[in-house]
Amino acid sequence: MDATAGPTASGGLTAAGGFGTGRLALADSRLAFHMVNHLRHLALRRMFGVSREQANLLTFVLAAGAADAAYLAARHAVRAPLGLNSSDAALGGLVLRESALGLAGPASRQAPWFGTLLAFAVLRGVVHPRMRRAVGSARATEQRLRKQRISQYTGG
Repeated sequence: MDATAGPTASGGLTAAGGFGTGRLALADSRLAFHMVNHLRHLALRRMFGVSREQANLLTFVLAAGAADAAYLAARHAVRAPLGLNSSDAALGGLVLRESALGLAGPASRQAPWFGTLLAFAVLRGVVHPRMRRAVGSARATEQRLRKQRISQYTGG
C-alpha cells in the first residue's frame, strides 16, 4: 500500500508531505457543497428575484412547503385502497422471491427452504423490535401493579 492510499494521523497529509485521500475527500465535499449552494442562489435570484441575504429564508419557506406536500402525498398513498386481487398478490410474491434469490446468489437456489428462511429472517427483523417494546411495557405494568398490591398490604 503506498503512502497516498489513505488518511493518516496527521489529518490527511502523507509521509511524503502530499495531499492524502482524507483531505481530498473533504475538499471535494466542500467544493460540491459550495457549488450546489451557488447554483441555489442563482436559481432563486432568477426565479424569485431575491438577494443572497433573503435566499436562506426563501429556501426554508420552500422546503417547508415541499415537506407539507410530501406529508400529504404520503398520507394519501398510505390510506388509499390498493385494489389488489389474488393474481396480483401471487405475481408480487413470485417477483419478490426471484429478486431475493437473485440478490443472494446462485448457490441460494440449491439450498433447501432458503426462501422460507429468508422470509422468517425478514419477519423477525420487523416483529422483534415491536415484541421487545410490548414485553417491556408488560413488564413495567406488572411491576407497577405489584408495587400497588404490596403497598395495600403494608399500609404504605
